[in-house]
This record gives sequence, C-alpha cells and structure tokens, in this order.
Amino acid sequence: MAAASSNKSFCFYENYLAKKDGIINNDEYYHHLFDHFTGKIHEDNIENCTGKDKRLNRTDLLADLVQGMVKNMEHVEDATPFELVFKAYHTGTLEDVIAQHDILDGKYVRYIRQLLATQALLDRRADVLHFCLGRGDFDYEYNFTYEADLVTVDEHPKTFAVLERSEFRELHPRSDPPWVAFDVGGDFPVDW
Repeated sequence: MAAASSNKSFCFYENYLAKKDGIINNDEYYHHLFDHFTGKIHEDNIENCTGKDKRLNRTDLLADLVQGMVKNMEHVEDATPFELVFKAYHTGTLEDVIAQHDILDGKYVRYIRQLLATQALLDRRADVLHFCLGRGDFDYEYNFTYEADLVTVDEHPKTFAVLERSEFRELHPRSDPPWVAFDVGGDFPVDW
C-alpha cells in the first residue's frame, strides 16, 4: 500500500517515481497525471512538462501518452471525470468502467478510451480492452502496437484473443519482436 499522501504536485516523471516508490497511491497518480489536462504546467520542470520527456517512453507509457495528448486536446476545467473512470477501472467492474466512461463529454471520450485501452493492455485486462477496442475511435500509437505484439496466447490467452479478433489487429497485423529473428527457428538464429 502507498504511504501517506503528499500535497506536492508531481509532473510526469516525478509522478511515475512517486507511484513506483509508494509515496502516492493509484488515485493520486491519476490525479497528478490527468491534472495536466487542465493546463497545469510545472514551472520548475517546464522543459519536461511541456516538451517531450523521453524517459516516459521507457518507464510510464500512460504518462507518455498523456504528455502527447495534452498538446492536441482542448484543456478541461476539471479532470475529475477522467480520474473517476480510472478509479472504476481499479476498484470496480467492467460495468462500473463503462458507466463512468459513458458520462464523459463527447469531445474527450476518445482520449480517455485510448488511455483506458493502453492501461488495460499493460495490465492484460481483457474485458476492458475488449470494450475499448470495440468502441474504437482512437489512434493506435507505436507503443500500443508494440505492447500488443508482446501478448502471447500461452501467457495471456484472453487478452490475446481480444486482440486477434479486433479491428486493431486487422489494421496492425501481429509482428514478432525483433529478437525472435535471432532465436532458434528465426531467420538469423544465434547459438546462445
């Protein structure tokens, strides 16, 4: 469990570290993350707050996605509805997630659905991923496609099945990760 809440406002990477280190919990993580949708700028970290913090691509794919979205979407007055969708994701059922999703303002729903699909893919949560892919109307970023290609039928059969039966897979056929070419049976096998 997370330690006591902090009153500090965290920017993207600091938010990731605070969550990883147990300084903040899931709800606080999403609050700090989605607060950027209101136009929040951390003056003490302005370059990584308003630019492209490349550390996120390797550490926190959700924050990386939010950072890109902030530049393309109209700011919201209150990010609480986004937070409530993710609260339902972590504590409720699929029906709770759908209920929170469906009350969002239409001009923001595709963004939250893309974030929700990404989180569900990372967590291998097939029910939410199926819902998001079924509703569609969001972009599939490179990181999403790459992560989807890492899902295997042996380790996560439900998530694998959702991906393989989706329109996403029609648009982005499965490709093996680069290292497969060097494994036994690959195009360039290496005797490790």
